[in-house]
Amino acid sequence: MEQEENKNKIQEINTALYSKNANGVFVKKRHDLKEDYSAEKLPSAWENSDENMKKGFQLSYSKILLLAFVFFILATGFAAYKFFGGSNTVSGNNIDVSISGPVSVSGGDELALEIKIKNNNSLSLSGVDLLVEYPDGTKSSKDLSIDQKRYSENIGEIVAGGSESRMVKAVLYGEENSKKAIKVTVSYRMTGSNSMFSKEKEYTVLLSSSPISIKVTNPDEINADQQTDFVVEIKSSSLKTIKNLILKAEYPFGFNFVSSNPKADSSDGSLFVIGDLEPGGNRTIKITGLIQGQEGEERVVKFSAGLSSDSDKKSLVTILASNMSEIFIKKAYVGVTASIDGNTNNEVAISDGDKINTDIAWQNNLSEKINNLIIKVAFSGQLFDKTSVNTSNGFYRSLDNAIVFDKTNIPDFAAVGSNENGNVSFSFNTYSYLSNSNLSFSNSNVVMNITVLGNRSGSATQDTLYSSKKVLKISSSLDLRARGFRSYGPFENTGPFPPKVDKESTYTIIWTVTDSFNNMNNVKVSATLPSGVKWTGYTSPSSEKISYDQNTGLITWDVGNLKSGVGSTYEARDVAFQVAVTPSLSQVGFNINLLGDSTVIGTDSYSLENISQTKSAVTTNITSDPEYFDGIGKVVQ
Repeated sequence: MEQEENKNKIQEINTALYSKNANGVFVKKRHDLKEDYSAEKLPSAWENSDENMKKGFQLSYSKILLLAFVFFILATGFAAYKFFGGSNTVSGNNIDVSISGPVSVSGGDELALEIKIKNNNSLSLSGVDLLVEYPDGTKSSKDLSIDQKRYSENIGEIVAGGSESRMVKAVLYGEENSKKAIKVTVSYRMTGSNSMFSKEKEYTVLLSSSPISIKVTNPDEINADQQTDFVVEIKSSSLKTIKNLILKAEYPFGFNFVSSNPKADSSDGSLFVIGDLEPGGNRTIKITGLIQGQEGEERVVKFSAGLSSDSDKKSLVTILASNMSEIFIKKAYVGVTASIDGNTNNEVAISDGDKINTDIAWQNNLSEKINNLIIKVAFSGQLFDKTSVNTSNGFYRSLDNAIVFDKTNIPDFAAVGSNENGNVSFSFNTYSYLSNSNLSFSNSNVVMNITVLGNRSGSATQDTLYSSKKVLKISSSLDLRARGFRSYGPFENTGPFPPKVDKESTYTIIWTVTDSFNNMNNVKVSATLPSGVKWTGYTSPSSEKISYDQNTGLITWDVGNLKSGVGSTYEARDVAFQVAVTPSLSQVGFNINLLGDSTVIGTDSYSLENISQTKSAVTTNITSDPEYFDGIGKVVQ
């Protein structure tokens, strides 16, 4: 039926095509089509053709971006696969680094490690480098005096499927049961590339024993301020000589170093350079000190022995053995407080030529009496003036430079009951630097050793009931001169001379500092300009650090550190600066101040005391000037 309709339509079109009235027929057909597909019959999607075209474009653009992103991911993944796992590329996963060696070794014994590098890639590796990094304290197996911080070797090429092995040797040092990590790094290049890649591996070995041991002998308990001995024995169990060995002591708060045998390599007795210790050898060090503290307190002293660095023989870089000793402080049999000019510290800073007043308060802390009590103060130090000793209830023995207080001069010392107390006193002088140039004052002191002796009840033996030491450090003298000039100095001064009302005159101020016998640190000089005086900005020499604060008028000279003997053995330190003054009518007939009081301050490097001195103001009455005359500084009209 449908075929019949189509056939009829074709015949109708043919007839119309060849008809004399073909135009009319087709006009009618177009009219019929227009009616069949009028706007009312069109789908709604065609109503806004522009909007639909825009949406269609956006949809197509998003699809393009999505496709591009997917392509990028696939390409990157393919490239990564080809680089890391491809059959014609080099992958770090295909390089094996294996380390073979003992899991533990004795400290001081040689450690041998076999390092094997295998190339499982299908291409060769070029420029292969091996780096082995050792922990601190490792020494060369060929020479134990040489630090072995690293080992490196250029291996070159490792063919595809091939391998290379290296044996590395070193000697490890450290404390017993400590773990040491060794880092191995293999660097390489891909064939035909300059890019460098690397692979790391770490090997840990246990030090099963230390090549040395430390034994410390000391009392378990002591009295406060009682002199105490520590005997430190260092013994080698190594089959090789241990080189550059040092001992480091860590003393507790309240410990005062007295002496040692052998002599310490530091002033506080904390460092001893032992040097080389042969196989089976030993060293013994005896350290004497005083420990302060309260009854019932505990103090810990730590000793560590080990290797120093090649560059600094006094620096402990690798600990081989350590020992901690605990000491219990019990109440002293006799309590003693020694006051030096009111200062009870064990180290006191004093000045040369000073009179030193000392008071010693004592008390029997025992529950029993003490017979034949003796308090002895022994002096040492070349600056102690033995001719100046003065005491009212003691006896000075010049033979051994000691003051003795006993029952001869204090009858009550024959028998001192429990909790009984009292005090003794004395004074002495130190020599003056200016009057005794033949003596050495540099880093010098006077030492007072205080000892209390007596027989405890029922004992025929005289015991040491208390001992302590006071160190009186002689501080250097820091001197300052502040002078004004018109005709002398590095600047040309101008203006009326003597100064004249409402006329500006300039002056040169020179500061000079000197130091006697100890080094002085952080020295500074300062002064303030008075009202009406102006800072011109001229200073000399340019190497000196001098500054002016215009808000406060404060002038500061940062001198820095001074060597002992500046001003005597060496040239004094000077600085000059220029000021200007314009006198007023009210100052006529008077000298006026050019500079306020000048103060110098510094720290003695030995006694650690802050030393200061103040000089009075500099006026226009410049008596130091070569052209000085009477009335030179009085303002004229």
